[in-house]
Amino acid sequence: VPRPGRLRAMAFAPPPAALEAELFPSPTATKPSAGLRQAPAANVAPARRSGAGGGAGGTPSQTCPLLTRLRLGLASERISEATADYRSLCRYLAEKKDLGKGPAVAECLDVPKVQQPPAELRHAIVVEKQRDWAARAWNMQHWRKECGCDEWTCRAKSPHSADDEAEGGIGAFSVQATVEEYVEYALLVHRFDRKCSEENSLAFPRVALDGWAPFARGELQQADLQMLARLGPPGLKDHSRRWLRVFTRAFGLDTHVSVAIAQLYRVSLRATGTIDRLHLERHGAHLWLNQVEGRRVFFLFPPHEAANLYAGYTTGESPVDVLYPSAKRHPKFSEAKAQVTTLYMGQTLVIPTGWWWFSVAVEPSVTIAHPFWNMDNKVYFTEYLKASFDFLLSDSVALKQGVAATLDSVHRQIMAD
Repeated sequence: VPRPGRLRAMAFAPPPAALEAELFPSPTATKPSAGLRQAPAANVAPARRSGAGGGAGGTPSQTCPLLTRLRLGLASERISEATADYRSLCRYLAEKKDLGKGPAVAECLDVPKVQQPPAELRHAIVVEKQRDWAARAWNMQHWRKECGCDEWTCRAKSPHSADDEAEGGIGAFSVQATVEEYVEYALLVHRFDRKCSEENSLAFPRVALDGWAPFARGELQQADLQMLARLGPPGLKDHSRRWLRVFTRAFGLDTHVSVAIAQLYRVSLRATGTIDRLHLERHGAHLWLNQVEGRRVFFLFPPHEAANLYAGYTTGESPVDVLYPSAKRHPKFSEAKAQVTTLYMGQTLVIPTGWWWFSVAVEPSVTIAHPFWNMDNKVYFTEYLKASFDFLLSDSVALKQGVAATLDSVHRQIMAD
């Protein structure tokens, strides 16, 4: 686990050496399709031979502990197909090969690329890689080495929604895994199913390790907080820290402010073909996503396109199948205007509040995500506080009244800022 006082060393240390594993014989490797380019060999370590879980006679193993649990879990729950979004991705790649063309809508433009974010955030932008990029070494092998024993819930549908549990089936499917297990799984999936073949959708089921907050494990020093602040694009207006200090001070939690700040910096590890369904960032947050390793394709829709997305603001989700929309159920989607970008290592995608987005990892991927608030969306900040801190949900009527009064005071201070 990244410990207090170690963030600077982590950021500037050279990437860990490749895992000690032999390459598979080249005839067994599948060639990457036009839509999914093979990840650089320096970043993607090979899966292990029989000595570390491979088959007899040195034949490369097509499983690993996490993949075995996924297959057994699907069988025990009698789940017979992947998510609808993933099946559509398989079909899309098989027929069109190029995600970069974007969805079948009235207009699809590239997300603008800039060197620095503008003073006011009104549109989605891609900020180019910075010269002193702090997270350059935080690839999959780094997290495997530093936090390999950390456990997290990996899900078939991302981001997770309470409605998924009610739906059951593949929508509710999840499995616990360590970071080390997930990295091994992601590299193996890329090795054997980088084309995302639909016939392999149950043999190589896709789950994402998303929303993991490895920095929020203890009190951080001031230098550590400064390091986290440097992860985002320079000059981007972000008042989240200031308002978290207002919140922790109001509840007598000054000593825990660093953990509250660290919870807003999240790491996402993704296997090739994992998807973020079309959704809205929760609690009215802006969001930046810094791509550390691999590539992810993003489709974005501005707030005024919500009607064409059949979007539900209460759920923050859209039911539209972005890659193969139903002309019968969602005819207005073809009238939407979208933006598309492929996010490369070092680039940062900044998504303003109210924008809808969908993504696909086209290589084993590491992304650092940070939801944030400033003067444009500060009215929503206390919504985030209520949803994120369990002690605010007491069953005691007296405590609820006290918490509500204190939160109202926090909200007024934020709005007056």
